[in-house]
Amino acid sequence: MDADVQETATRRRIGPAVAVGVATVGAWMAIVYGLATAIMGWTAVQVPVALSAAAPATSTSTVPCVTGWPADGSAACGPAAAADEWPGGEPLPVRHVDGPVAEATDAGTLTALLATVPLWGGFVAAGAVVLVLVPVLRSTAAGDPFARGNARRLAVAAAVVVGAWVVAAVGPYVAAHDVVALVEAAPRLTETGPVRELPMPTGWLVPDLRIPWWPLLPALLLAALAGASRTGARVVADTAGLV
Repeated sequence: MDADVQETATRRRIGPAVAVGVATVGAWMAIVYGLATAIMGWTAVQVPVALSAAAPATSTSTVPCVTGWPADGSAACGPAAAADEWPGGEPLPVRHVDGPVAEATDAGTLTALLATVPLWGGFVAAGAVVLVLVPVLRSTAAGDPFARGNARRLAVAAAVVVGAWVVAAVGPYVAAHDVVALVEAAPRLTETGPVRELPMPTGWLVPDLRIPWWPLLPALLLAALAGASRTGARVVADTAGLV
């Protein structure tokens, strides 16, 4: 009977220790991968853009509305660009990845880092959050969820999530200014009609600030846990003082 109890107790100790170890290793792997991704270099980067009022486009594509195109008016556009600004039916040099994005090659190290920060920064932030929370996991597994310092660690983890969220939203927007300038300066040929060099009109593409709201959920959850942990620690301290 005693052997069974001892074996059960050993399993209860080993299980949390393994979980904490796996979390720690996974966190460091995420950080290393994120940093490696950041420094590996990028041959091409994509940033979110929007069409300015000077380049109204059809709702289903990135083909600008041009005066007199199409001749039957089937594009159903509002104000149109002049025919000498852009050939009718010629698509703009943008792609669609959850909205219009502009792509540029050899954008420079800083621009590439800012443009790709949602990818590599997400791994680094996730790893940092897990490392901050490892002591919380360890104390909780030991039966002391309100251990001293847990509330502060949870608050720090929430701050890391918020900081990473802001940087991931602002970084591509800042990088988009340089990428748009490169797109406007890059020579290209028409895809429709007679082959000729097609300059990109300045001001048709503008940086677009796209804010993903889902990171607020884990940040708010961590902040709520920090508040609960602080309250629990205070109650435990008060109770211990009465004993």
